[in-house]
Amino acid sequence: MESTPLLELDDNVLEIVVKLLNYSSMDLFSEDARKIRQWMIKQPHFPEVMADKKIKNFLILNKGSVEKSKEKIENYYSLRSLLPEIFDNIHPKFSYKENVKASIYFVPLPKLTQKLHRVFFCKMRDPQSAENVEPVDGIRLLVNIQEIRMMEDITYGDVFIFDCKNIPLRWMLKLTPMLLYKSLVVIYKKVFSNRLKAVYVLNAPLYTEKIVLLLKNILKPKLMERIHFCENSDVLMEKIGKEILPVDCGGKAKSLEELQEMLYQKFKEREDYFTQLDKLRLNNDLKPKRLKNDEMFGLCGNFKKLEID
Repeated sequence: MESTPLLELDDNVLEIVVKLLNYSSMDLFSEDARKIRQWMIKQPHFPEVMADKKIKNFLILNKGSVEKSKEKIENYYSLRSLLPEIFDNIHPKFSYKENVKASIYFVPLPKLTQKLHRVFFCKMRDPQSAENVEPVDGIRLLVNIQEIRMMEDITYGDVFIFDCKNIPLRWMLKLTPMLLYKSLVVIYKKVFSNRLKAVYVLNAPLYTEKIVLLLKNILKPKLMERIHFCENSDVLMEKIGKEILPVDCGGKAKSLEELQEMLYQKFKEREDYFTQLDKLRLNNDLKPKRLKNDEMFGLCGNFKKLEID
């Protein structure tokens, strides 16, 4: 079966990103990735040794820090047991996928920006169907997209576009502080560490202000400054470009419907990979010592602020 071309990458993207991480050569970057692989081999409690592409993406996400990459890889496996409400039924083959697909467009755009940022577009597809979708299902979708990216993508940051038109208020009220914390802080920061460069919000209803107040309790001021409320899509044309944006937003790229079909086809192609991910659990009986990320949830309701560079 021919692979679905979900994410477009030029041949020199990895080399450019490695230079941005201040490596003087590709050999040094590859040597750091090798160090992480050798470390993984020596961890008796790990369920696998990651593919080289995935190890290199962890290294990129952690700005070339071998030690931070090790910490995030440990967290990556730990979370699958610590967040069963998300990971026990996360495989794209489960029924939640159809509900999400019917109600929400949430897709990565194929082309990178000039600054090598990956853009994501989120828009309500069917407000009535959205009543059957729990926000946790959206988190599952985001994690599954990230899993695809760890194997197939290379970027230097993320940009999110949220078109809030027709989002039901009852659905927005399901976005509890704890759910936002688990998705933004625990998963986004403590595992994947993506560089959040900008968030653009279109057609924001009045009640969006309450969501912003929730975010202020979680996000660092520097990150809040990257959230932009837009009266129209003109700023997106300037900051992102017509060639990248979907036609639904005045751009020249594929429609959200086409991109969604490509995404779910990719999930189908990667079904064996997701089945393998379901089996990945740490063997705590073999863990050499207690690690600092064991305190991942020891906050007792006091939300630490999230800072992503």
